Amino acid sequence: MRTAVTNNRGRAFDAAGGSGLAFLQSQLELIDTDLVRPLQAVTHKRDIAVDVGGGFPEFISAFASNYATTGNSFFGLQGTNNTEIPEAQADIQKGVWRTYIWAMGMTITWVDLRRMEFALRTGQAPPFSLQELYEESVETNWGKALDFVTYAGFLGDPALVNNPNVYEYTVPNTGTGSSTTWASKTPQQILFDVNIALNQTVFNSGYDAQEGMADRLLIPYTQFAILTQPMTVGGVPVAKSTIAYIEEECVAAHHGIPFKINFLPNPWISGKGASSTDRGVFYKNSRKSLYLKVPQPMIQAMTVPTTRAGGAYETMYAGCISQIVFKRTQTMVYADGI
Repeated sequence: MRTAVTNNRGRAFDAAGGSGLAFLQSQLELIDTDLVRPLQAVTHKRDIAVDVGGGFPEFISAFASNYATTGNSFFGLQGTNNTEIPEAQADIQKGVWRTYIWAMGMTITWVDLRRMEFALRTGQAPPFSLQELYEESVETNWGKALDFVTYAGFLGDPALVNNPNVYEYTVPNTGTGSSTTWASKTPQQILFDVNIALNQTVFNSGYDAQEGMADRLLIPYTQFAILTQPMTVGGVPVAKSTIAYIEEECVAAHHGIPFKINFLPNPWISGKGASSTDRGVFYKNSRKSLYLKVPQPMIQAMTVPTTRAGGAYETMYAGCISQIVFKRTQTMVYADGI
């Protein structure tokens, strides 16, 4: 090492530093303590009723009844020459839906824990903890798993957008150039499509509008963006969007049923209709019609030391999720080609 002599004094590290103010380098950096986290969305809680509790069962079951009568008498009405009295009949059916075990692990090495401890003692601790980072990662995965089961299904079991037992049809080709897409239709034509679907759920439900009419519509984000545009009257835009127009003027609203249109991220719903067209999912968002059962929410199952990864602590998290419990598929309709 060369030591420079200035005014009969030696200056250390003379060859390495071009300024006597090198100590300021450590003071000119101001750390932003807000950790930038990944952007993400979890929407199942918005779109479906979630029932919690039950532990780790293998199946979820529910009972349903059917009613009928014997004989030819119309609703039991008696004519003057009719002596036949019909007999009421009832049968009980049992539905069974399976559950899935969810598990996730995380590993924090002993060396990393020591480094974090030393940084804390010396006043240079980072603005986060390894434990919190890993826990947030696990919680994110749990939420994504719930979304996946809700919209796409697992192990071939149906979900909101792909149940083969739900009535499906293609919307009328009333758009520009005989197109079915909503991008080619006026707000009035889109309202007509919505009303067809809502009326179909009522028809399928024995005309019980209050319990059977759909009150929710899920559409791809692309179609949702189209509906947010202001309506036009005589070519002049008005303040009301097409979404507000449909929600306020559809047949559900006139039955006193609050109707809501929500967007669904395109990977879940785009191209899920007939011939890979986009699909609108109409359904009754009620536990009486369908719900997601979470018998066991995510819990920390165990933490154990291990010699893997040079010595670490491994933590396992576990939970239990059912497939969607479809109790009344007749309250749902798939409108394809939108």
